[in-house]
Amino acid sequence: MHDRLTVAPSLALINRHWRIFAFVGVAAILLSAILSGPWLLKPRFRSQAVVYPVNLNSYSVETRADQLLQLLESNSTRDSIIARFRLVEHYDLDTAATGGRGALYNQYWERVKIEKTRYESVDIRVTDEDPAQARDMVLAILHQTDLLARRLQRENSRELLAIVRTSIARTGAKLDSVAQRLDALRLERGLLDYNTQTKELTKGYMLSLAGGGRGQGQIEGLLDALEEDGGEFHRLSVLNDRLIGEYAGKLAEERQALQDVNKELTYTNVVVYPEVSDKKVYPVRWLIVAVSTAMALLLCYILLFLRAQGRGKDPYEAKG
Repeated sequence: MHDRLTVAPSLALINRHWRIFAFVGVAAILLSAILSGPWLLKPRFRSQAVVYPVNLNSYSVETRADQLLQLLESNSTRDSIIARFRLVEHYDLDTAATGGRGALYNQYWERVKIEKTRYESVDIRVTDEDPAQARDMVLAILHQTDLLARRLQRENSRELLAIVRTSIARTGAKLDSVAQRLDALRLERGLLDYNTQTKELTKGYMLSLAGGGRGQGQIEGLLDALEEDGGEFHRLSVLNDRLIGEYAGKLAEERQALQDVNKELTYTNVVVYPEVSDKKVYPVRWLIVAVSTAMALLLCYILLFLRAQGRGKDPYEAKG
């Protein structure tokens, strides 16, 4: 039995019915060539871009290319492209029907391919019957991704700006409170500078004693003020200087946050720019014709073999 299932018997069956095989082969070639023509299978063209991510802040262990890939594949970008290019009408789909929205998304991702390369860049390919629209869709995907990344960055910057402004208000309130107490000590107790006044009043007091006590009462009053409130005045002066420095730092953070909110950055560097292609990528007619013809010949062989077996004849017996 195994000897019968060899190339030679198969050739014998083909040789016996070679006219049928020839007819089926020619018919399959003609029919598949007609059915794969542009009047039935509209040719599609591809436009491609290769981009590197820039100005993206990593949120976890993901690479910048991974983050850019997620932005490119986001629902926001997809829905913007579908709306802008009227892809529902372009793909001739009914999204109101059951499963229509899913069919639309499947059609979109069948024609839009976004992949990360081994060089940490991202490859974007769009196929469409209109080569200019394929190019425009690639550019629109990049533009919408920039807008999405900018919106996310601005949302984060606005949150940071709100936090910084809250911190500024708190620091400012502390600074005002310290300044009010210092002003009160200056006006009520005559304290201006703890270290300088202590040094100068002590020196003046000694000179007053040596000179017969002239002005001694006034000096003693100031020394009493230093003794009673000088420690507080000194601590408040140090705290005031620190709060002024902290307040200035917070103002610098606010300026930076405002710049982040208002800046307009791009988030992709294009290394392969999309172009209008003049070479179709679908359908591959020679492949369709070759596969169709091979399948037709195989089916013809199987049917002839089964017919011969059904008649009780040896399917490989050559014609007398």
